[in-house]
Amino acid sequence: MSTNKRCIFCKSPSDSSKSEEHIIPESMGSRKKILPKGIVCDKCNNYFAIKVENPILSHKAFRNIRGYYQVPNKKGKMPSVIGFIDGTNIEISLNLNKDNTLNIQPENESDRDRFKELYEDKLTDSTFPALLFIVDINPPKRDMSRFLAKMALETLVYRFVDDEKWVEEIINESHYDLIRNYARYGKGVDEWPYHKRRIFPEETQMRHPDTGEWVQIGFGSDTMLTSRKETYFVFLYYGMEFAINLGGPSVKGYEEWLIKHNNISPLVERIGVERIEKIVNKQTEYFLEGVFDIRKGIYFDKENLGK
Repeated sequence: MSTNKRCIFCKSPSDSSKSEEHIIPESMGSRKKILPKGIVCDKCNNYFAIKVENPILSHKAFRNIRGYYQVPNKKGKMPSVIGFIDGTNIEISLNLNKDNTLNIQPENESDRDRFKELYEDKLTDSTFPALLFIVDINPPKRDMSRFLAKMALETLVYRFVDDEKWVEEIINESHYDLIRNYARYGKGVDEWPYHKRRIFPEETQMRHPDTGEWVQIGFGSDTMLTSRKETYFVFLYYGMEFAINLGGPSVKGYEEWLIKHNNISPLVERIGVERIEKIVNKQTEYFLEGVFDIRKGIYFDKENLGK
């Protein structure tokens, strides 16, 4: 067992670190992809939780999707959905009480009096205004790019986590210092670009790998290598795909890859899965059919390298 571990972000000694690092936050539904203690030091772990992950998790873009589909945080609490009273700028939050009744409150305590006047006082006469909720995954770009950068480097290390020499190589490799410092310190570039697109509807289903039952697709992620030998991290959340370049602030190589491969997704067709539409009870429903096999993605990249 190594006694000279270093953090992959700040490069400081991390043998005494006590925290495991969830690559995708537990509050997004992830329970499996975890880096062992010492890969990310406690200081960086705490920093990411507060300064990088929380701005994304608490932003209405992700908070609403988590609340709408009832994805609990790591403490098991369901997030509220944020909306606003029609015709006003009063934001409100909505969640379920333990008895499954709706609990609606002003998001900001400073709006309490106006909320009471416009909403609470009119509940009995049915003249209260409409409540509007927007479910749209469109977070602030800089916050999202730092979040992606953090997950990207961690995912790369995750692939080699059992090989200490490879992990040390990634720490020492200056090629990754730009994305490392951008994720950890927000330095190097003002805003690291990423590619974003919707690849299937939020309600799309897949076979559960353990039970075989059809379940809604929540999230997925992987790294990929383009013919330019650029490494990209690709993250999928309820049908929205994000891709970021680990080597530098450009997505040109990914855009070229999409054109070359007829806009397939690295997390779908590249790994042996198909997007299918079916009519079920006169309604169009969406499915991903096939076995998700990361190895097929690796073979795909090797076959297309240099082409």
